[in-house]
Amino acid sequence: MMNRCLSFFVILAAWSPLVLAQNLLVSEEEQQMLGISVIAVQASSAGATGSLTLQTGFAPQGEWLIKPPLPGIVQELFVQAGDVVAAGDALVSIRSAEFLAVQRDYLKALADWNLQQTAWERDQKLKEAGSVSDRRWQETRYAYRMASAEYAGLRAQLEFAGYSEADIGRLAETMEVSPDLVLRAPADALVIERTVMQGENLSGDETLVRLGQPGALVLSGILSRSAASRLAEGARIRQIDGEAEAVLVFVASVIDPETQTVQVRAEPIGSTDLVPGQLTRWQVQSGQPVLTVPSGALVKLEGEDVVYVAVNGGFEPRAVRVSNTGSGHWLVLEGLEGGERVAVSGTAALKGMSIGMGGGDG
Repeated sequence: MMNRCLSFFVILAAWSPLVLAQNLLVSEEEQQMLGISVIAVQASSAGATGSLTLQTGFAPQGEWLIKPPLPGIVQELFVQAGDVVAAGDALVSIRSAEFLAVQRDYLKALADWNLQQTAWERDQKLKEAGSVSDRRWQETRYAYRMASAEYAGLRAQLEFAGYSEADIGRLAETMEVSPDLVLRAPADALVIERTVMQGENLSGDETLVRLGQPGALVLSGILSRSAASRLAEGARIRQIDGEAEAVLVFVASVIDPETQTVQVRAEPIGSTDLVPGQLTRWQVQSGQPVLTVPSGALVKLEGEDVVYVAVNGGFEPRAVRVSNTGSGHWLVLEGLEGGERVAVSGTAALKGMSIGMGGGDG
């Protein structure tokens, strides 16, 4: 039986590449051998509740704290709170003696690396011709490797400080060092806060600018225990006196012992007119089906979240849109319907089959 199972994998791996949606043929006997079990996706309905007051804020992935990579002095400020910046826009200029030293050391390491590379290439040819001793060849290789490590480390320091490939190339070409380092916006964003003044001394731990991405928002609020008990993760809510819609992604299972309240979070659906800091009132859309799957049902395939839906003779890899509840289950926002059966164990084996049939690993 084990040989049959192994042969099954070999056959799958030998197939030509197919699309993600190609079904996997797996018999019941082979499912048992691979430890694959399935469950039916259960749908529940969100009950009605009173209005919710939620505050709009930036999602964790849409907020940045800009800090100085090296000690220095604030030389120039280019933004203030409320400004809208584009990716790459200058935020703060810092004058740093340490940054000057990093550039100088990088140029020295670059020159040494080029020198050792030339020596390594020369001695490699001599080694192939039998014209150089083993000891000299080992010494040359060691010197080249050490120079490469020093060069790579200092280049990484420049990148950490905010230098781009173009900046590093320009430094190597012009050999001109400068103590001034310009910190730039990592994405299109709104300046939430600027906490430093021109001429301020920096140790390297301070927050200089806080940025938020208007398109990456989250709604949060604190509800009474009784109100929260009528909410279900995955339920859709609609803004009262507005057009925005959102989905509840978190209803805390822990109650604050002092206030007897519960934290809730929701994510807006699509583009909205919501702005950070805004307080809005929402109503649950009662009767909305809520689907959840265990975390073991999900795999990453071709950069997508994928579940394996049981079909006649095997499984269908299906991309889904999900949100983590933090409780070991994921909300299914798109891609599944109540009653469909999905694999919840043995999914690693199914993923291996998908990759063998042409699906890329995400």
